[in-house]
Amino acid sequence: MAETTITNITSGGRSGIGSVPLTVSVINFDPTLGCDSETFQPCSDRALSSLGVVSDAFKELFPINQQLPPDQSPYFGCFLEDQSYGGHVSSEHSRDCVG
Repeated sequence: MAETTITNITSGGRSGIGSVPLTVSVINFDPTLGCDSETFQPCSDRALSSLGVVSDAFKELFPINQQLPPDQSPYFGCFLEDQSYGGHVSSEHSRDCVG
């Protein structure tokens, strides 16, 4: 599993804050593993902490999130640095999220 959870998401000047590590955690979910930092399962302290950091960052970044009631989850993007063109993530950044 370590090969799939270690990604270079800070290349190209990115902060590394984004939804990709959360997605990896869910994709690699294995109910036979424990919920510790090493396994990075969705229930692990590391994954839950990442969710909090990403949520807080995207709440501040996206104007639509600033209008949501406090009990509603924010909308996420792949990375904080992504830019949208006509409602779509730029091609330079979208390839990092999908492949």
